[in-house]
Amino acid sequence: MTTYVTKMFDRLDRICYDRYGSTSNQIVEWVMDQNPGIEMCAIVLPLGITINLPDAPRKLTPPPVLKQIFLWK
Repeated sequence: MTTYVTKMFDRLDRICYDRYGSTSNQIVEWVMDQNPGIEMCAIVLPLGITINLPDAPRKLTPPPVLKQIFLWK
């Protein structure tokens, strides 16, 4: 587990992308669960917040696949 101290104009999705290489598969939500109270911050995080970034989980549930619907052919 590593910790990250926010800098000016940091966003949680960008921090997750830099740490884990992706924001898919609910990684941002998973990091929010590991850091209670961070959801109360705005999109641009305040300066100096410490965020715990645990090691990447082995497997996160994939997002649901939506069936594509064509209205006109």
